Amino acid sequence: MHRPLADEPTRLAATEVWLIRHGESTGNRDGVLQGQEDHPLSPFGHEQCKRLAERLTTTRFSALYSSDLTRAVDTARYLSDRWGVETQIDPRLREIHVGDWSGLPNAEIAQRFPEEWQRWQDRDPTLKRGGGESYADAQLRVTMALTQTAKKHPGERIAIVMHGGVMRAYIASLLALDLRLIWHFSMMNTSICKVRPFAQAMGGSRPRQGRIDSLNDHAHLMGLRPGGATPAV
Repeated sequence: MHRPLADEPTRLAATEVWLIRHGESTGNRDGVLQGQEDHPLSPFGHEQCKRLAERLTTTRFSALYSSDLTRAVDTARYLSDRWGVETQIDPRLREIHVGDWSGLPNAEIAQRFPEEWQRWQDRDPTLKRGGGESYADAQLRVTMALTQTAKKHPGERIAIVMHGGVMRAYIASLLALDLRLIWHFSMMNTSICKVRPFAQAMGGSRPRQGRIDSLNDHAHLMGLRPGGATPAV
């Protein structure tokens, strides 16, 4: 636990949220769109999670949360075992639901759903892919979940294991970005995004809450290659 700060606004401003994308799943490996379909970690994903847990061994967290999908839960388990902290499961942290597109590769989606696919190529944030959920809907869902969760831990550091699509959507919310722009930054498997959701942005005549301390930090994966081959330094 972090030392309590003097007043509630100051404590909230100091709250750190470490967003962690799950390790590589079998769906990632096989090049299919997963959405909320429940794919487990691949062998390489397990190696990534081991590296992540080793890196964060001495970092202290007040709480650990995870999406309820297997690839996230199993990633969180590596951290839970290392820290001795129980994982709290929250279904609101799931990836964007992509309906009938779930489990399909891009080429098949383009063939079976040509009109929707074209809208997706234009990155329409209101498109409900496969009859599922739009990026705008998912952004609202995950932003509410993360805000409510972070408010439970004023002045503390917490870790949240979730998914690349909703991580991008949340970061866009903090930055007030058009959702069409979120594909300009990467979210590697097991990468870390450190945010302070209640800290004021620096400068400007209209203060806005939310600072990003790091984005797509995956230093623990340096030298790690699929198949377990690690080149000599």
